[in-house]
Amino acid sequence: MKKNILVWFGVIAYLGLMGCSSVRVMVNYDQDAVFSDYKTFYFVRPKQKPKRGGAVRNPLFTKDVMNEIRPIMESKGFAEAATRDEADLFVIFYAAVQNRRDFLPPTYRVGRWGRVWRTSPGHFVHYREGTLVIDMVDNTKKELVWQGVGQGVLDRDDPARNLVEAVEKILEKFPPEQ
Repeated sequence: MKKNILVWFGVIAYLGLMGCSSVRVMVNYDQDAVFSDYKTFYFVRPKQKPKRGGAVRNPLFTKDVMNEIRPIMESKGFAEAATRDEADLFVIFYAAVQNRRDFLPPTYRVGRWGRVWRTSPGHFVHYREGTLVIDMVDNTKKELVWQGVGQGVLDRDDPARNLVEAVEKILEKFPPEQ
């Protein structure tokens, strides 16, 4: 009876972990940049054949990311420039997906007289992890002034939800408080 409960608990915990799509976000920016001077942005489309392994090369994905970034930037007071020369900031982004695996160790139980029983064998858990990087480059200086990186486990059933959550959480910290 106890063994069945432990097995079901393990299955529920595994499904719970795989269903969580929390995105870890890391942000870095140039301390000398004056973000209040930036008013316009322009998308620089990523190359379709990047040299990075696991990079996403789908033009529909690129369009989806741009459609997620655009309203957030506009809600923060930035306007999209019509041409590259009119922009104060270039928005450059790229994404990568990698297959990962973790090993869940076996569990043991100590019985009477110190005897030890293995209640469940160890096994591997396979999942896909996605990374989205958004860079903001100053057009006049041609220097990176802000970078946000979001990383998390992809939801097999609804990957679009992962994209929306990642873009929102990354751009939540742009522009930085100065």
